[in-house]
Amino acid sequence: MAQYGGLGGLGGLGGLGGLGGLGGLGGLGGLGGLGGSGLGAFFNAGAVGQYDALTAVGLQTTAEGIGYAAGDGPAPTPEQLPANSPENLARSADWVRGSLYMSDYVRSLEISVSGNVSTIKFEGQDMASITRPTDTLMAEQCKLVLDYADLRADRGAEIQSQLGFPSEYFAMIMALHPAQNKYTFELMTTVQLMGAHVAMMMKYAQAIRRPDQVDTRVLPMIATPGHGSFPSAHATEAYAVSSVMMKLIDAWGDSFADKEHRKKLIQMLAERISVNRTVAGVHYPIDSWAGAALGQAIAGTILGRCGVTDTGTKSATYGPTNTDFFGYDFQKLLAGESVSGNYGLSFGSAITSTQSDMYKWLWDKAVAEGHSAGAGTPGAGV
Repeated sequence: MAQYGGLGGLGGLGGLGGLGGLGGLGGLGGLGGLGGSGLGAFFNAGAVGQYDALTAVGLQTTAEGIGYAAGDGPAPTPEQLPANSPENLARSADWVRGSLYMSDYVRSLEISVSGNVSTIKFEGQDMASITRPTDTLMAEQCKLVLDYADLRADRGAEIQSQLGFPSEYFAMIMALHPAQNKYTFELMTTVQLMGAHVAMMMKYAQAIRRPDQVDTRVLPMIATPGHGSFPSAHATEAYAVSSVMMKLIDAWGDSFADKEHRKKLIQMLAERISVNRTVAGVHYPIDSWAGAALGQAIAGTILGRCGVTDTGTKSATYGPTNTDFFGYDFQKLLAGESVSGNYGLSFGSAITSTQSDMYKWLWDKAVAEGHSAGAGTPGAGV
């Protein structure tokens, strides 16, 4: 994500500093790069930084030399900015908006653990209930991880460039450019950040060893991340972003004559990003099932925050079985269609959440960046 960037890093946000160790996201809305495993430099994006010493002295002497011309009377009475209003968001640095998005979202999150089942809730409603895999299942899954290693030569470039959040890959499908789609990137990366945060909550609760910590023959092609394997945060983020971006494409109206093809490609991309982590040797296929289920549910909560009605994202229940991950079957299950395999995944009611002024503001900004004159209607997609 070195070119398009994401929200920067939680590490720079005062009291949230500890989260900085989770990874590195660069600048919001195309201003930086995402590195590591998911959260990094988000909150430095848009910060001015320090002036160099020469400029600082020059500013001081200039102020002393011309300041007298402004007179010595009292300061004028200013017109107040609207308090607690999204009208102020455009005046804020990217890292400030990122902090506000994060605060707005996490206040509605909670997790509970009962035996081997961990449940994530949003505004009191179940998003996903996930059962912890057994040690026997983890060992069985290692066989699938080993089989995927044959694809490493073909997918090595993808795997390396997707160590952080792969905005470029979504941008390729959606014809995005930072100069034209600043807020689309900001929305995309906000979704990624929330996905990463929720995934880390579930990873902590589940506490599952990585494949190479179970079977030495896995021999990963990248560094094993410093957190649990289950669910896959990459899958969580990819499926959250794909769900939101497909809804945004709909809101863009006639921007794309081939929008259904693009939406299909976005679905396939989410699957490929997820599977690439198994190819690399750092995730089991069951991690992708859990991450995909969790990610689409997260998308539903974010769309609700944006004021968008969506019945395609649903609460999920997952009890892992020894199967490979298949994105096509995942989509069929989500749509309520039957599949031949027993994947241990079921879906419940549609996800809803309360509209947030901040998220609604961001959504409308992204909608206005569609690729046609008719795509910029505020509230589109609602």
